[in-house]
Amino acid sequence: MRKGQAALEFLTTYGWAFLVILIMIGALAYFGVLNPSGLLPARCTFSPEISCIEHEVDSTGLLKFRFRNNVGSMATFNFSAEEISSGAQGWCINYSNVRAGRIEEVNCTFSTTFPAGDKIKFEVNAFYTKAGGSYDVPVKGEIYGEAK
Repeated sequence: MRKGQAALEFLTTYGWAFLVILIMIGALAYFGVLNPSGLLPARCTFSPEISCIEHEVDSTGLLKFRFRNNVGSMATFNFSAEEISSGAQGWCINYSNVRAGRIEEVNCTFSTTFPAGDKIKFEVNAFYTKAGGSYDVPVKGEIYGEAK
């Protein structure tokens, strides 16, 4: 067998195998199997001072979540939210004099809409001041959920 023929057969064999692998990867990506954001579960996390009970992302541009005051005393809470991919800012309703252990709902309104079915990630900044206190204590949170 000539050297040229052996080299051509080698390239042809492995070329077809490489082409098949590329087609398989393309098909998996097309059908969403390789989309890691679709595999991640929804989550709502804050530091221990605030427990996130549940959350919902509305495609009309509304982020809602319920939180529990774990500060240990009555406190005033101020929230702001930012959608990570676009940087859109949300205007949130704030709460005064939330008793320890009490659950409240926060609604954050965005000027943009979210595509239904897409998973959206938000960074939530909160500040709380204990009743009778003088200083704001910052708390960061993250919400990741599917727009409905």
